[in-house]
Amino acid sequence: MCFTIEVHLTRQAIENRFSVDASSLREFDFNYFYKAFQNPLIPVITQDEPDRVQLMQWGLIPSWVPDQEKATRIRKGTYNARAESLHEKPSFRGALRGGRCCVIAHGFFEWQHQGGRKIPWYIRLKSDAPFLFAGLCDQWVDRDTGELLRTFTIITTRANPLLEKIHNSKKRMPVILPRETETDWIRGEFGKHHVDQLMLPFPEEQLHTHTVSGKISSPGADPADPGIIEEYGQPREGTLF
Repeated sequence: MCFTIEVHLTRQAIENRFSVDASSLREFDFNYFYKAFQNPLIPVITQDEPDRVQLMQWGLIPSWVPDQEKATRIRKGTYNARAESLHEKPSFRGALRGGRCCVIAHGFFEWQHQGGRKIPWYIRLKSDAPFLFAGLCDQWVDRDTGELLRTFTIITTRANPLLEKIHNSKKRMPVILPRETETDWIRGEFGKHHVDQLMLPFPEEQLHTHTVSGKISSPGADPADPGIIEEYGQPREGTLF
């Protein structure tokens, strides 16, 4: 799964890499981690406006949800969407047709189970460049207050061999879009065969990984602390791999 990401970038880096208008990020706090369960605002590029960056809340609320109570309940299960069931799940079918999006990131975290411990790992591209997760987005209106929420989910797929060893409990990884398929995801067809061809594990040889300290798991962790993503040698029980 993917519940913690890193977006410590600059507006200029995003504009240069993705050729988009990132003016919406003037007041955005580019931090070293964002946790899905806190429903943070994250930079997203959408199918309907592919030339500019928007801020959306993590945790998809489908437009058809009738009330706040159900919205709160549903979004707890929509931080991620399994690639294998996008065409089947009611929460994702509509968004797959008209709400495909790309979630901007610089890295993400996964936890490895080793004995009774959970070892946090940080993953980014070897090139150290920004990249895009495949996502789905939708907008929902609270009928009681009139508030409009624009929300998203990150799609996951089976892990590549490297991430199988790191995320060894679920053996899943987020769908990282190679440069050559970024545009195809938000502007291409949404038929099952076409989508399945894009929902592949990212090549392990293009990823950099290292363990980080346990403070990423602390409720009091500071999102602005660069030490969050620094390499940290974990006490060992046998070997990590």
